[in-house]
Amino acid sequence: MLIRPAPTLLRNALQDRVPVVVPGCHDPLSARLAAEAGAAAVFLAGSAVGRALFDTPDVPRWGARTYLRYVELVCAASPLPVIVDGEDGFGNTVALCGELAAAGAAGVVVGDSAAGEDLRPAGGFAADITEARRCCDLVFLARTDGIAHDRPDTFRRMRQYREAGAELTIALLTPVLRAESEAEQLATFAELAGAAGGRLALHARRAGDLPPPSLLPDGVAAVLVTGVSVPTSTDHITRVLTAR
Repeated sequence: MLIRPAPTLLRNALQDRVPVVVPGCHDPLSARLAAEAGAAAVFLAGSAVGRALFDTPDVPRWGARTYLRYVELVCAASPLPVIVDGEDGFGNTVALCGELAAAGAAGVVVGDSAAGEDLRPAGGFAADITEARRCCDLVFLARTDGIAHDRPDTFRRMRQYREAGAELTIALLTPVLRAESEAEQLATFAELAGAAGGRLALHARRAGDLPPPSLLPDGVAAVLVTGVSVPTSTDHITRVLTAR
């Protein structure tokens, strides 16, 4: 159980001058194991929980109520502040943030994706960020998902979301990680950190998908590693079942 408010603990951890590596978790046990390993916070990733609860690659909108109850259980059991994946806000970003704060979350990541491959209007999402910050105490991490299609717009959105009150901003990095060399990635991260006002968070499925934290440019405050707690195969089970 946390002694101080979870958002305060998370903000204190993010004051470090080196990037805070935040491992993913998908249940109370993996959150406790992260604490034993020395983590300062954990990220309850929608991809991991979607697989665990719904057999889907993310948390479906119809599963939002179940997910919120699950978040409450994980936060109650975790000895670390929990950053929760808020997906696209499940249709109401402000209400979601209020419910996550009540459930004990320290922070939330919400993306600006709309239906299909479209993005929400930046002004509307920025207004939601401002209202969510006014209504509840959560570390708000605003994610923008359009870097593959319009890099200048991504930089504009990050600046706007930061000005609206997001404490950290994130760009969906999948196309960058697939297409760019390490040197190119580091240059991209430096540009993103500038747009984020020196408060950038990176995220990837595996730690090896990103350059080492020691190489990351100034302005990267956190690195979220989403898939670290979820086995990548059933090999470990197969070995038990086939042991002689």
